Amino acid sequence: MANVQSILDQKGTTVFNIKPDDTLSHALLQMAEHKIGALLVMDDQGAVKGILSERDIVRHFSRKTEHPNTALVKISDVMTKGVTYVKPHQSLDDCFQLMTAGRFRHLPVIVDDKVIGIISIGDVVKAALEERDFQIDQLEHFITNPY
Repeated sequence: MANVQSILDQKGTTVFNIKPDDTLSHALLQMAEHKIGALLVMDDQGAVKGILSERDIVRHFSRKTEHPNTALVKISDVMTKGVTYVKPHQSLDDCFQLMTAGRFRHLPVIVDDKVIGIISIGDVVKAALEERDFQIDQLEHFITNPY
C-alpha cells in the first residue's frame, strides 16, 4: 500500500526553502526557476516557520489597493504560519483528508523535527492512480488466470 515514504522514494527529497526575512521577489524567482508552487519558510537552524504558496501570494496582492514593490515585501508578511505536515508512514488517504480539510496543496514531511521532503496534491493523486492501476491489473490477472 502506497504511503508518503513511497512518494518520496519516487520523487526524491529535495526541499526548496526560503527564510522569513527574504523578500517576495526572491521567492517568486525561486518558484519560477524551480517550477514549484510552494516554498517552505525555514530559519537558519532548519526549523519550519511557515510555508509560502502561490495562493498566499494571490491573497496578499488581492488585499492591497496598490501593488507594493515585491522587493520590499517580507516573506513573513505573506506566508502561512501554521504548517500542517505528515510523517513518512502516513497513508495517501491521510494526505487527501488533510489537504481537503485544510484547503492546501503542499505537505512537508517531517521526522524528528527535521524536514525530509515535501509532497504536493499532484504527487498524492499520481501515487493513488498508480496504486489503483496496480490493483486493477492484479484483479484482472486473478480473474483470467485463477489457477
